[in-house]
Parts: sequence; C-alpha cells; structure tokens
Amino acid sequence: MIKFSNVSLIYPNSQQTVIEDLSFTVSEGELVLVMGPTGIGKSSVLRLINGLVPHHTGGILAGDISVNGISTHSVKPGGLAHLIGIVGQ
Repeated sequence: MIKFSNVSLIYPNSQQTVIEDLSFTVSEGELVLVMGPTGIGKSSVLRLINGLVPHHTGGILAGDISVNGISTHSVKPGGLAHLIGIVGQ
C-alpha cells in the first residue's frame, strides 16, 4: 500500500509549492494512472513514492509518505527499489 498524508513539497530556490496538502491511498493490486498538464507535479509524486525526493533534490517536504508501512523519510534512496518500480513515458 502507498499512502500520502497531507504531503506538501517546495523545491530548493523556489517560491512555488509543487504539491500542496496531497492525501491518497493506493491499495495493493490497484492500478493508478497519474496524468495532468506539464508542471503540475506528476513526476514529483513518483519521485516522492520511491524516496528520491527530497534526498537527491533537496527541498522542503511536509506530511507523511509510506510504502507498505515503511516511511520514505526513514530509508536511503534506493531503499524501496525492491517494492517500487516506476516507468516513465
């Protein structure tokens, strides 16, 4: 299960909030399509799920994100690779 609870993200050197107060749950076996216009935060959401943000990019992250009960705050980048696979377009 993937769970976002009140997640907000601001990248370094930016005045704009990329993601603001986002909450959702994806259950095991559920298929989800993330789509929308350019710059809305789709890739940022995916990078948050696999733990790359903010570890590699920096920035201010608020809220909680967990994958199978593991907080993305508590793992190093790549630590969720055995659970998460992301395919870009």
